[in-house]
Amino acid sequence: MNKKTLTLTGLFFTTVLLITINLFSTQDAKSKSQNSLSLGFKIISNSKGTTLYQKDLDYLQVIDLTQGAKIDFIYGNITDNGTKKGAYGGNDPQFERQTISQVWSNLSSENSSLFCITNGQFFRNDRNSSTALAFPVKSDGIIVSEGYAGEIEFPDEKLMLEVWNNRALISKFQPNSLQLSTAPNLIVGLQENADKGVEDQTGRTFIGVQDQDGDRLHETILIFTSKQATQPHATNVLKSFGATQVIMLDGGGSTQLICQGNNYINSPRTIPQMITISSGN
Repeated sequence: MNKKTLTLTGLFFTTVLLITINLFSTQDAKSKSQNSLSLGFKIISNSKGTTLYQKDLDYLQVIDLTQGAKIDFIYGNITDNGTKKGAYGGNDPQFERQTISQVWSNLSSENSSLFCITNGQFFRNDRNSSTALAFPVKSDGIIVSEGYAGEIEFPDEKLMLEVWNNRALISKFQPNSLQLSTAPNLIVGLQENADKGVEDQTGRTFIGVQDQDGDRLHETILIFTSKQATQPHATNVLKSFGATQVIMLDGGGSTQLICQGNNYINSPRTIPQMITISSGN
């Protein structure tokens, strides 16, 4: 057998191996999704690229970016720019607070594809009508806030969710991540076991990402919201739907969810930053 034959043989077996790995990854993702249904979750609403599941007090959104579905990190009107007061030398603005129901009323008439709105970033929960965000948020290519917490709070436990139009990624956050990231949308949260009352039964908002087809790109975003759950439970639900990476966002009384005009998790608390989910066209 000559060197050329050996090379072709090696390429053949490498190709077969990669195809096998991708096949099993895809089958594993599908089996986890089917397993979620067998655990009692039911589809209560869907549209192109977006599906909402429910089981008791738990809600799980599946957002398929390959079908044109998208998520946006929106925020209230800025009442104070907080110029150069951010944790990393940028801005730390004050944002007007609203309930999700108020925002739905404002946006749904303008965006016929609007599927759901849920809460997002941690923030300083005071009695003021405007407040600052704890950690960074980037929206439509603009870093709207660097946050006030910096490395003082949870210095080694921060993660970031980056979202492009066709993929998403959860990874460890570093201060220079904001400038280096090419993602137009980014939000910083905490790892799944950071101490936010780990075993407390309280409102939870967690996000996971899933690789549907085994190409090592996460084209599906999973959003878990519940009025009453522990951190391990939120993580386990996301992983049962196929999430391979998980990030924790704000919870407690901030947890809210409205989908297609229906309030599934309602709270009187006003919040400064939210996540909108839109279906594909």
